[in-house]
Amino acid sequence: MARRKNDPLFEALREGRSYTWTIPEGGDLASMRAAVKHGQTLTMSPIEHPRDIQVGDFVLVRWHASEIFHIVGGIQDERYLIVNSLGKVNGWVGAEAIHGRVTEIIEPEPRPSVEVMLDELASAYQTMITTEQASADDARRMLAIVDDLRWYAARIGDERVDTMPRSNTWSFQQNLWRLTRRTKKATAPASNRVLYSIDRGKECVGRASEILALLDDSASDRNE
Repeated sequence: MARRKNDPLFEALREGRSYTWTIPEGGDLASMRAAVKHGQTLTMSPIEHPRDIQVGDFVLVRWHASEIFHIVGGIQDERYLIVNSLGKVNGWVGAEAIHGRVTEIIEPEPRPSVEVMLDELASAYQTMITTEQASADDARRMLAIVDDLRWYAARIGDERVDTMPRSNTWSFQQNLWRLTRRTKKATAPASNRVLYSIDRGKECVGRASEILALLDDSASDRNE
């Protein structure tokens, strides 16, 4: 998992400061996907002394011409074995190649189940229909979004709702979580809140269709 040199993380470490960031929902975790997860908040701190580096630490390390976010897999004679979360071994480096280590991980707010989120979305839509005095046609369109998402959730299945169908593409659960939070917070412009919410809901339904197709295509490829 590479980091770019213009990342503010580098500036903080160079200045001897810790840096905290949250892994964005739906981002590509690449070779660290088995160790870190979307929504986690990580704090990386500069290395004050090599003895602070421990096996299992998540570190930012210079590897050839790039900077990578990997794991310390072993320590021997003041050298550190760099590995990724999928079992690949990169190799050994000295302490001078390690810029920082993760010193704190805060777990994300747990997402409700898909069933609960769909119920919350339906309730938020009902509230919006009432408060915004939506027309009968717009109310039907809005509530149809929940019906469509329930249909896709059932077809995708519980075992796949949190599966990213391809690299850097959100899962069904992630898309639904984002839509539900937005709708409950009523973040749409006040002048067109109903139509805006319908558009965002239909967008989520379209993504659900794409996710199902990608997941089914992937399963078919594995079975061939």
